Parts: sequence; structure tokens; C-alpha cells
Amino acid sequence: MGKILIIVSIVVSAATAGIGFLNKGKISEANGKVEAATTEAATAKADRDKIQATLKTTSENLATVTTERDQLNSQITSAKADLDKATADLAAATTAKTTAETRTTELTTENETLKKQVADATNNTQAAPAPDASAEKDARISELETVNATVQKELDAARGQLETLVKQNQDRAQMKMRDGLEGRILAVNPAWNFVVLNIGDKNGVLNNAEMLVKRGNQFIGKIRVTSVEPSTSIADIVANSVPEGTSISPGDNVIFQAVEE
Repeated sequence: MGKILIIVSIVVSAATAGIGFLNKGKISEANGKVEAATTEAATAKADRDKIQATLKTTSENLATVTTERDQLNSQITSAKADLDKATADLAAATTAKTTAETRTTELTTENETLKKQVADATNNTQAAPAPDASAEKDARISELETVNATVQKELDAARGQLETLVKQNQDRAQMKMRDGLEGRILAVNPAWNFVVLNIGDKNGVLNNAEMLVKRGNQFIGKIRVTSVEPSTSIADIVANSVPEGTSISPGDNVIFQAVEE
């Protein structure tokens, strides 16, 4: 009986040890799974944070692009309006030139007529007329000379205006800009690499003209005019013309320097 109890005890101990060994293996396996799940969760969290950061950056970039697109559309609309106005201004300038030419011809004719009248009146005075008639003719001569002086002044002004208009048209036709023409940068768009100037067609700015950008006496870069409106212009920043570490900013001065032929 005692032997049987001992044998049963040994069998129970062995079974208990076996079960404990099996449980230890299962616990180790479970711990491994927990560690793997924890690592996977951490990786998933890192991926989620990365995706969220990417989404935030993408949203910010999209907002920037949308803003720049709206600005560009606004500039295009403004440029079109300025182009229409420039076309109207050119038509008005052409009309003004024609009017000035006509007025110059009229004033020239009137001036010659007045000169003849003054000469005739002077000749008649030299014929020793009666005292009353002489005084009247002297007054007439004085009046004609005053009118003639006024007409001559108007004629000189009309000729000056006509010469200016003709010179402007010739410069436009020959694609010439006045040497030393200066202006200032109003705005800079670094994304599209262009600037807006405070000078335009009225100042003699021409398309494709290349201008220097300066800040005081410091050279900043070069720009090339791409669009001209009556009072403003748009110009591209010439590639590789801006020294490293420098950038063109609103308020910088621009100047046109003619190339000597």
C-alpha cells in the first residue's frame, strides 16, 4: 500500500512538473506575442504620426499654392485691364498726335497771316495818314503784335508737344528706352520669380528691356521686362544674376543703362 502511494505521489509530481513546464512555455509565448503586439502598436503609432505630419504639410502647401494661384489670377486680371487701358492710351496718344499736328498747322497759318497783317498795317502807317487814323492803326498794330506773340507761344508749345509725341513713337518703334531711366520695385513674387515695378509705358518702359537692380550702391541683380502697363510693369528676375545670399526685395531701385553700340 505504501509503495502504491509513493508511486502515485511520483506520478502526480511528474504530472505537475510537466504541466508547469507546459504553462511556462505558454507564458513565454504569450509574453513574446505581447512584446510583438507592443512593437507593432508603436510602429503603427509612428506611421500614423508621420502620415498626420505629411497631411499637415500637404494641407499647408495646398493652401500656399491656392493663395499663389489666386494672386496670379488677380495679377492676370489686373494685367489684362492694364493692357486694355494701354491700348486705349495708345489710341488716345495717336489722336493727340494728330490733333497736335493739325493745331500746329493751323497756328502756323494763323501766325503767317498775323505777320502779314502787321506788315500791311506798318506799311499803311508809313504812308502818313491822318492823326486819328494813325493812332487807330498803332493800336491795331499793338493788338496784332500781342495776338501774334500769344499765337507764337501756343505754336511753340504745340511744336514741343508734337516733338515729344513723335520722339516717343520713334522710341517705341525702335525699341529704345531712355538711358538712366529709374524706378522702384513695388512687389516680389519669389514663387514665380517676377517683380512689379512702379514705372510703365508713360515712363518709356519697353518690353524685353533689361534693368539693373540696386540697393543703394550695392548691385542686387538683373530683371527683364515682360509686361508693360501705363504706370506699372512686370519683369522676370534674370536667372543666376542675384548673388548668393542676396535677394531682391520691395523698395529696391531699378535703372536702365543703355548698351553702347
